[in-house]
Amino acid sequence: MKLSSAVISTALSCVLLLLPVDSIAAKDERAKLADLKSAISSLEKQLDRRDKEKNQLVATLKKVEVEAADASKKIRQLTTQINRSTKTMADLDTQQQGLKAEIKKQNSAVSEQLAAAYKMGEQESIKLLLNQEDPQQLARLLKYYNYVLDARNEKIAQYLTDVGKLSTVQGEMIKQKRSLASAKAQLEKDQQQLLATSKRRQTALKQLNASLQNDKSKLNKLLKERGELEELLKNVRGVVKKMALATPPGGQSFASQKGMLRWPLKGKVAHSFGSQRSGSLRWDGWLIGASIGEPVAAVHDGQVIFSNYMRGFGLLIILNHGDGYMTLYAHNEELLKDTGDWVLSNETIARAGDTGGLDNPALYFEIRKKGQPADPKKWLGKR
Repeated sequence: MKLSSAVISTALSCVLLLLPVDSIAAKDERAKLADLKSAISSLEKQLDRRDKEKNQLVATLKKVEVEAADASKKIRQLTTQINRSTKTMADLDTQQQGLKAEIKKQNSAVSEQLAAAYKMGEQESIKLLLNQEDPQQLARLLKYYNYVLDARNEKIAQYLTDVGKLSTVQGEMIKQKRSLASAKAQLEKDQQQLLATSKRRQTALKQLNASLQNDKSKLNKLLKERGELEELLKNVRGVVKKMALATPPGGQSFASQKGMLRWPLKGKVAHSFGSQRSGSLRWDGWLIGASIGEPVAAVHDGQVIFSNYMRGFGLLIILNHGDGYMTLYAHNEELLKDTGDWVLSNETIARAGDTGGLDNPALYFEIRKKGQPADPKKWLGKR
């Protein structure tokens, strides 16, 4: 018997009502995240093709800067691993010294206990029975004898346990030494690779700067880069608007924190919002001085909607804070978050660097309200 479409529709509606609300919401969020990643991936591929087509020098600079970023990331991870292994080695050595000292103290006592046990053998309790006539005194002696026997066995058991622990600790120390030696060898190799990559970067940057023969060509380059950023942000806003992303986990709106937002890092502002950059071009954000590898923090809760390399901005991360607000963090040495990740206020999202062709490390920071640049001075709190 065929069912009518109305009956089928009613049945499906009932099934959906029976599904847990949390399950439906989770699937919806996963679908949104997949859409976001797909859309951003398409944009990233377009940017990559454009860089290669427009300027080989730009493509070369991008290649070596990304390689340098990868090498820096490996070095940081290896350094963390080495520090962790070194601490583990120190802890194990402390355990080893303690166990050795304890075993040394136990040696003579255990030796005496073993010798006494061997000498008396299994006949010790029988001798007590044969040598005593008073039953009450015999009971007390047997009880005392059991106490002594238990204490002897406990000492011997503890001694054997400590010996076993020492063997385990020494085995773990050998394992940690090998791991540490391997990590140090790899660290040296990666450091050499980073040094070679940094030299290649300097060469590529020198060639790129030489190709910009006058102020007009430099201005044109900056205008193109700014135009590409505007295009990216326009596309990203379109994706975000269609997805109707959920409220950030912190609960407070971006607008409510005006004048109280945390700084992304604590450096000195080298170029402020609205100041002249080149010709008629003005700064749409702040360029903040930084040290290589310095942590860059999110100024507010949000979701990562772009995390990749972009011409003129280097390793760039963009956060969506809802209600049309976004923040941009450019010229990083390393990006620590991926597209779709949720981050909290003051959470480290990147490490400062000089990618994108900077001569000195710095962070370029922008605030956007419905696509329009906003002065960070009005939004960030006191340091």
